[in-house]
Amino acid sequence: MRKVQVYEPALCCSTGVCGPSVDQNLITITLIYNKLKDNPDVEFERYNLKSNPRSFIENSKVLKAIHEKEDDDQLPITLVDGEIVKMGEYPTVKEFEKYTGVSLAKVSQ
Repeated sequence: MRKVQVYEPALCCSTGVCGPSVDQNLITITLIYNKLKDNPDVEFERYNLKSNPRSFIENSKVLKAIHEKEDDDQLPITLVDGEIVKMGEYPTVKEFEKYTGVSLAKVSQ
């Protein structure tokens, strides 16, 4: 089973449809999450700094990456099977396919 974890900056919501403008990256990541959450071969977790700060503290790799810079430009941080694979932006649909081995053809980006 592949384990994918995405550590996101402080957000008011995970969907990207709140606030003054729509964030397409958050819509895409939400669509990917919804597609993968019931897949028995993938464990996909999302952590929001605002609502899940303990998750950031408890992961030594994420905590170290955050402390290496004084701002939060390194967020989001994506881990696959415990290893950081991407920092500073969300993975693309193709990257998620590579990380999980699951076709996400119906998810647009």
